[in-house]
Amino acid sequence: MGFAIPLASRAVVATCAFALGLAGCGRPAATDQGVGDQVTIEEQGRAQAAQQLAALGAPANAEQRAQYEGEFTASGAAESVGAGEGVWELRLAADYAQFERPGLGEDGGVTGQRDYRAQGMRVTAGPLIITLRAQECRLGERAPLPYIADVLYDGVAYQGCAQRGVSESERPTWAAVLDELLPAIDACLARAESRPARITQASLLGEGQVSVRLREADGGRHGCVAAVDGARVDAFDPLLDTDRLSGEGDPEFLRTPGPAPRASNCRVVNEARAPNGEALGWLIRRTC
Repeated sequence: MGFAIPLASRAVVATCAFALGLAGCGRPAATDQGVGDQVTIEEQGRAQAAQQLAALGAPANAEQRAQYEGEFTASGAAESVGAGEGVWELRLAADYAQFERPGLGEDGGVTGQRDYRAQGMRVTAGPLIITLRAQECRLGERAPLPYIADVLYDGVAYQGCAQRGVSESERPTWAAVLDELLPAIDACLARAESRPARITQASLLGEGQVSVRLREADGGRHGCVAAVDGARVDAFDPLLDTDRLSGEGDPEFLRTPGPAPRASNCRVVNEARAPNGEALGWLIRRTC
C-alpha cells in the first residue's frame, strides 16, 4: 500500500497553481466575509464546486476512469485563524474519507459515488467535496506527486498534492469521527429494543443530522436519523438484509458500559476513547 504523508514531519508548501482562481496551493481561499455571513460563504462554496465540476469535462472513458480508482493520500499547507501555519491531510479510501487540519481536528464521512470525468474525479464525503486531477504537483523540495487534490469544506477551498495509496495503519473508517457522532448514536441506541445493540456505521448527513445504522442483539437491523446533538430522532426504520452500505460493519461499535466483547480469529477488539481519554466503548474490526 502507498505511504501516507506524515502530518508533523515537515513543513509542506505546495507550489502547484489552480487555473480556476481558487486559493494558492494548500491554503484556504481568502474571503472577506465574517462569521455573520455564513449563508454567503456557503453559496460561494456551491459556486466553487459547480465551477470545479464544469472544468473536469465530459464523463470519463475506461482509460481515464482508471486513473482515479482506488485509494489516495493528499496533503498541503494550510493557514487557519488561530492555528498558524501547518499541514492538512486527506485520506481517501474506497468507502470513507478523513480530512485533518492543524489545530482544528478531523472531519470526513462515508463517500458517495465517484463522478469520473475526462479531466479528473469528484466525490463527496460528509461535508467534504474532494476533487483529484492527474497533473504533476510539487510539495516543496520533494519529488513531484502525480495528482492535484482540492478539498472544499464549509465553503473554504484547500489545495495540495496527492498520490495513490493509504497505509494500512492509517486507513480511515467511519469511526474516525466517533466522538462527534456520539450524541446521535446514543439517541438511536435508546430506540433499540433488543440490547446490547451495535452500531455498524454512522455518518454526517448535513443539515444538522446524522445517519446511524445499528444491529440489535436479536440480529434485527435499523436505519436511524437523529439530530447531531442527539436532541431528537427523526427516523428509525427496519433494514432489509440486502440493504448494506460499502464498509458497513467494519468496524462495529459497542457502547459502554459493559464488558469487552470476545475477540476471535477474524475479529480484534480495541477500546474506543474520546480525545480527552474518556472511554466510549469497543470497536470490533474484521481481520480476515
